[in-house]
Amino acid sequence: MDYFFYFFFFFYFQFTLINLNFNDSTKFNALFKYAEGIEIGSSVKIAGIKIGEVTSVELKDGSVYLSGLINSAHPIPSDSILQIQSDGIFGNKYLLIEPGFDFPFENNKEILFTNISDSYSIDKFLRYLSKINE
Repeated sequence: MDYFFYFFFFFYFQFTLINLNFNDSTKFNALFKYAEGIEIGSSVKIAGIKIGEVTSVELKDGSVYLSGLINSAHPIPSDSILQIQSDGIFGNKYLLIEPGFDFPFENNKEILFTNISDSYSIDKFLRYLSKINE
């Protein structure tokens, strides 16, 4: 009988956390020139901790328009930099928020990241080097 209680408690706790994270989210948007490897479901992290995910990737006027959700429990300074990072040389890509020092974005308002850092992968660098050798 004790196992049933722990089983029920575990799943109730997990379900509650998932719903809290989903319901307490703030939408964000960003415009990149190059976003290789970022796709729907890619993580958004601060200091290596996942706080959100990408929900939309679109091509608009030659740029990549990303949007997603960030857990509202984490205040994001308005001068933060949004970067595309990789887990190692050939790892999965994710968005990293480098926090700034300004006042945080308002909670439950849509965030527009204007300070961004585009992704330039080793693959793109190798293609560039091969064109130089031609």
